[in-house]
Amino acid sequence: MRIRLHVVAAALALSVPAGAEQATTVPAAVIDGLIGALKDSDVEVRSQAARTLGRFRDPRALPGLLQALKDENAEVRTHAAYGLGRLRDPKATDALVQALRDANPQVRRAAVRALAGRGDHDWNGHPNPNPNPNPNPNPNPRPDPD
Repeated sequence: MRIRLHVVAAALALSVPAGAEQATTVPAAVIDGLIGALKDSDVEVRSQAARTLGRFRDPRALPGLLQALKDENAEVRTHAAYGLGRLRDPKATDALVQALRDANPQVRRAAVRALAGRGDHDWNGHPNPNPNPNPNPNPNPRPDPD
């Protein structure tokens, strides 16, 4: 377990910020280690491995993320769907369409975003979807009496 966590920790240390493009090539050993971590018995290790593989946007991660989309844990499936969305590989389309029928709403949401080409789930914007900065939709709630 200690070695598995070191592999994930090393990969996270190398990971690219959510909004940034991949700047360097990720060593094959890191990708292979993370793909292997997707089969770990610890749910947190599998979840973080799927999340990190998605952040790397490395096409070598595709088979592992497709398999992780079938994981028994919903958090792992969610991170796998987001990761597949970041890869934007057409080979993932059928699996993501299947994920639209997942019992967990977060997995379904991740699959929708991935299919829509919006695989980035780390929003940097305001949590309020209303673009109007004025919380009151009526700028003049009480008209002045004449």
